[in-house]
Amino acid sequence: MKQLNTPSPHPPLPNMKENLRDKHMQKDTTLELLQFSEQQWNRFAPEGHILHSSDFPGMKDDLLAHFQDESLNLVKILSDCLREEKRILASASPQQTMLLEIVNVLEQAEQTVAALTEVQLPEWKSRHQLSCIGSPVDTSLDHLQERFTAVAELLLEVRKQLHNHNKKYQGSDASGLLGAHEQLTQSLLTSLLANALVVEKQLLIVKTGVNFSATVRFLVNLPEFKDRLKVKAVFDKDVEEILKINGMRQFRFLSEVSKVLDVDETAGALRAEFADMEIEEIKKSRGKRKGGVVVTEELHIVKFVTELQFDGLWCNIEISSLPVVVVSSTNQIPAAWASVLWCSVLSSIEPRNLLLFVKPPPIAWQQLAQVLSWQFLSVGQRGLDENQLSLLRDRIVDDPEGLVHWEQFKNESTWIWGILDLIKTHLAGLWRDGRIMGFVSRGRTNELLREKPSGTFLLRFSESNKKGAVTFSWVEHANAEAQMHAVAPYTKDDLSKMSMQDFLNLYSLKEEGNTTRNPLLYLYPDIPRAAAFGPDCSTEKFVPKNKDGYIGRTLVPTSLFLTPPSSPQLHMEVDPDTSAEDHQRAEELFDHRLDVPGSPVWSPPAAPWTEITFYDPCLHF
Repeated sequence: MKQLNTPSPHPPLPNMKENLRDKHMQKDTTLELLQFSEQQWNRFAPEGHILHSSDFPGMKDDLLAHFQDESLNLVKILSDCLREEKRILASASPQQTMLLEIVNVLEQAEQTVAALTEVQLPEWKSRHQLSCIGSPVDTSLDHLQERFTAVAELLLEVRKQLHNHNKKYQGSDASGLLGAHEQLTQSLLTSLLANALVVEKQLLIVKTGVNFSATVRFLVNLPEFKDRLKVKAVFDKDVEEILKINGMRQFRFLSEVSKVLDVDETAGALRAEFADMEIEEIKKSRGKRKGGVVVTEELHIVKFVTELQFDGLWCNIEISSLPVVVVSSTNQIPAAWASVLWCSVLSSIEPRNLLLFVKPPPIAWQQLAQVLSWQFLSVGQRGLDENQLSLLRDRIVDDPEGLVHWEQFKNESTWIWGILDLIKTHLAGLWRDGRIMGFVSRGRTNELLREKPSGTFLLRFSESNKKGAVTFSWVEHANAEAQMHAVAPYTKDDLSKMSMQDFLNLYSLKEEGNTTRNPLLYLYPDIPRAAAFGPDCSTEKFVPKNKDGYIGRTLVPTSLFLTPPSSPQLHMEVDPDTSAEDHQRAEELFDHRLDVPGSPVWSPPAAPWTEITFYDPCLHF
C-alpha cells in the first residue's frame, strides 16, 4: 500500500458499448480499453494513489490473452471493480483510515531511517575523523540530533497506536497485519537507537599514567531516555585476540569507567563526558610482533557500550572510537602523531583496520599534502601554499609516481612535528600574519634576496634542527656582490626567553671599532621591519633586578660581523648542519610542563574568521 489519499474520480470509460456488438471489433476494442487503463495507471501510480501495487505490463498481457474476444465481459468486470472500490472507500471507518495512515508513515520512516543510519551518520563520522587531523569542516551534530529525535518520537507513537489496535482486533484477520506492522516499527526503532550513540570528542594519542577524556552523545534526545542509559567504556573490546596474535600490547582501564547520559543544559544534548580515564598495560606474554610494528604504530580502540530498556523495548548499543595510539613517553608523540595522520587517511571505513601498520600502504602526495596543510591551519590559522609544499615534497617523496611511503614520512615526522609545536607555542601570530615564509630552502632564499636592497630579510624554518627551529637570512651588498647571511636557528628554549619579534628588533652586528647596528631593515619583499614586527623596543625591559647578591644580566642577540672577502662568495651560512641530530632525536621534544598529568600537548585556537571550531584531539592529553 502506497498512500492514503483516495484517488481523484476516475474519468468515464470510453463510450464503446455500441461497438461491442460487432465480433470483428472485439479485439480492437479490448486493445483500446487496455490502452485507456494503462494511461490511468501511469497517471496515478507515480502519485502514490495505487493501494495495491502490481506489475501492470504483465497484467495487461494476461488480460489480452483472456479477453481478446470478450470485450463486453472485460468492461463488466472493470465496472464491478470500480463500484466495489467506491463502496470500500465510502464505508471506511476512521480506524481503518488511521491504519492506512500508519502504513504510509512507516514506509516514509523506513526510508528516513535508512538515510540517517546509512548515509548521513557515516558522512558525519567521516567529517569528524577529518576534523581530528585539522580539517576545517563542520562537525555540528545538531541537525542529526533533530532528525534522529523526530523520527524516534514518531516511531514510539506509531508503536503505541499499533499496540492498542492489536489488542482491540486480537483474533481477527486484521490482527496478523497489525502484528507485522508492529514488528516493522520495532525493527526501525531498534535500528535508529542502535546507531544513535556517537563519540563526539576523543583523543587519538593516549599516554599511560595520564588521565584522558572523551565525550559521547545520544542523538535521540527525548525526556523518556534521560538517566536511563548508563554507558561503560571498554578498552580494546572484541579485538584482544587480534592484538595478542600479532604481538601487540594490551591495555585496560585502571578501574571501571561508566557514566549516565544526562542533558547538557547549555547545549540541550544528551551527553556523557568521561574526564578521568586512565589505562595500564596488561603484563602478559604476547606473540612475536608482525611486520616490524613498533609501539607507536599499534592501533587500539575504546568502545562505549550501553543498553536501553524502555516500555518493553530492549536495545543493545555500542560505538567504537577512532583508532588510538598509546605512548609511554612524550618523546614518542611525534611518531604517534605520524601514525595518526597515516591511519586517518587510509582507515576511514568501519570496522577499522587495527593492523594497518603490519604492511602500511603508501599515500598519494596530494592526500598527504592536504592533511599537512590542515595541521598548520589548525595550529596557526594558515595552511601551506604550493611553494612550501614543494619543499616538503622534495624531502618526503622518493617515488616516481608521487607516492609517499610510510618509512620515508616517518623519518621526517619528528622535524615536521617540531615545527608545528614551535608555531603553536611561540610563533602562532607571526605564522598567521604571513611574517614567516617557513619552508624555503637555502638556495631559494638566495634567489629571493639576491636582487633586493641590503637589509632585506626573511624568516624560514631550519632544515637541520629536528626539534623545530626558526632562523632569518638577510642580504648585504658589498664589493658589488650580494652576500647572504643567516643566524643560528632559534629553538623553543630561545623563544621561551624572548619573543621572535624582540629578537628581530634587538638583533645587532658588532663591527670593527665596536660599533653595532641592526642589519634587518625590510621583511621580504619590502616591508619595513617596524611595520612588520612593531617599533624597536628598549633593552631596559629585559634587565632583571639584582637578586640574592647577584648583578642582573640581560639577553641581547648579537653577532660578530665578518668583513666580506674580496673574492666572490655566494653566502656566508651560520646555520650549520648539526652533528647532534641523533642526540636531539633522543631528547624530550616537549618541555617539563607536558609531563604534568592532564596538561595539553596541543590545543589549537579557533580561527576568528570562521564559525567552525577546529577540534584537533590527536595532539593533546
